[in-house]
Amino acid sequence: SAKQIVPKRVEQLNALNNFSYKNVVVRDQSSRWGSCSRRGTLSFNWRLLLVPPSVMDYLIYHELAHLKEMNHSHRFWCLVQELCPSYIESEQWLRINGSAMFW
Repeated sequence: SAKQIVPKRVEQLNALNNFSYKNVVVRDQSSRWGSCSRRGTLSFNWRLLLVPPSVMDYLIYHELAHLKEMNHSHRFWCLVQELCPSYIESEQWLRINGSAMFW
């Protein structure tokens, strides 16, 4: 289930980067893929299981990057690109297919 798979993948991807987060929560969010609280809680939508693995990784990296940059500034996007060089392809996939995942 997503409650086991997503936190494990966060742990795997974070092992390369050592961002500091408190915990990982998986929810049934109606329109968001994920979020990062100022207290370090990473929240993800269970629908991450429905997207290609590379897109799931991008969404996880996106939230991990918020642990350092709590905004969508130029520095944030530079960090995302460093973490996930193929992020633009994932963004395009989400633009085309993402809304179909929410019903």
